[in-house]
Amino acid sequence: MSESGVPEVDDPPADELITVLIVDDDSWTTRAVAAALVDDGGFTVLEPQHSGDDAVEAFDRHRPDLVLMDVNMHPGMSGVDATKEIRSLDPEARIVLLTTVSPGPGITRALEAGAIAAVNKSATDVELVGVARSAAAGESPALLRSLAEDIMISGDITTDVHDAVPELTRSEKLLLTQICEGLDYAEIAEQQVLTIYTVKSHARNLRIKLGAKNLAQVVVRAIQYKFYVPE
Repeated sequence: MSESGVPEVDDPPADELITVLIVDDDSWTTRAVAAALVDDGGFTVLEPQHSGDDAVEAFDRHRPDLVLMDVNMHPGMSGVDATKEIRSLDPEARIVLLTTVSPGPGITRALEAGAIAAVNKSATDVELVGVARSAAAGESPALLRSLAEDIMISGDITTDVHDAVPELTRSEKLLLTQICEGLDYAEIAEQQVLTIYTVKSHARNLRIKLGAKNLAQVVVRAIQYKFYVPE
């Protein structure tokens, strides 16, 4: 067992484990999240960090496959700024936000900084592990099932965008809605009677058209431009 109380797992082989850095100023949260991941047996959990500054240093030292990042931490560097710093060190860094039942200010700014998804701290162990595995594998609309609702609850978004609202075709609006609703590529392909490759290609084009760097930012843009409003 490590000094942080996180048990160590011997198998599967270490080179097959997903390396995760957990960042939260609440030690109870880091312990609970770490325990869920370690119990699954598919993760190596690094020593948890409790500030943005320490998170950046730990990321630079270990280069984990995934970072689970609290948005608001006190005192010192916030999760938003830590996300920016980590992404400046590695533009391919995969960061998932740890949010609360009522997400507060910062979630949209962290998504703009490069986080690819968010997971609620009250999520079940199964949900948490699922999000961690999916995020470590790369972007997927399935990671975004509750993101639009979380953004609206947070109030951390402005619909006052300076760029002209892009014109979307009917099929692009449909795809945008499906992404915002968190359908995975296979579900979208089945509903639209397309190949997964074609759906991914259309999603890339939509991202470019909306000026988004990732799928999470596609959801942000959908709300900013009022293409999508969660029920």
